[in-house]
Amino acid sequence: MSKKTNYPKTILVLPDIHFPWPHEAGIEMAHKWAVKHKPDLVIQLGDIMDQKAWSRWPGDTDDPSPEDEFERAYQGMVDLGKRFKKMEVLIGNHDRRMMMKASESKLPSRMIKTIQEMVPNHGWNWRTDPRKKLIVPSPRGDILFVHGDENGGTPIQKAVMMGINVMSGHTHKTSLAYRETMGKFVWGMECGHLMDAKSKAADYAAASGIGSTAGFGVIKHGIPYWIPADGGTV
Repeated sequence: MSKKTNYPKTILVLPDIHFPWPHEAGIEMAHKWAVKHKPDLVIQLGDIMDQKAWSRWPGDTDDPSPEDEFERAYQGMVDLGKRFKKMEVLIGNHDRRMMMKASESKLPSRMIKTIQEMVPNHGWNWRTDPRKKLIVPSPRGDILFVHGDENGGTPIQKAVMMGINVMSGHTHKTSLAYRETMGKFVWGMECGHLMDAKSKAADYAAASGIGSTAGFGVIKHGIPYWIPADGGTV
């Protein structure tokens, strides 16, 4: 049990959105939840953009141009910023696609804009330095928020290994597990996604046959919950 008392009582966690292919109903549901419950902290787990145009996967003949895709993603983030004016934003593997392409082209760093320089400034705090971990205290132990592509293993495996609660995105699946380690309980949670799973941008994952789960996470006094984006009440 953490002895810290200065901690956010309620946290809203928005998983992978993949603009310009968001799950509109899920985002609206998360916003309604925020209006009703007034979370102390909002965290977006990364992959806020999809960047399909720069994917290693084959494109589709009717894909938007790279410029159109970026403009639509930009507008999506403008709209999201009207709903969530303050937010901690992690960097996911999709968010890094353009930087990887720039690196492959051997462009000097001075010629490249960072993601926070390219998108609207809403007072969002972009967590671009992977060495600076987002760890939030709670009455039931500190919570590490990650995108999920870091290293390997499931959230609960990471939680046991590091002795800290872990909230993760990336997989587009949801799970919650508790374990006892070093005389204390920790939990690990996968938070699903807020992407349009029927869009062509999601086709690359369709072959797995496992499926995905749309929704968002909530943490109240250190206890994690998951809310499905099924249009129910919040």
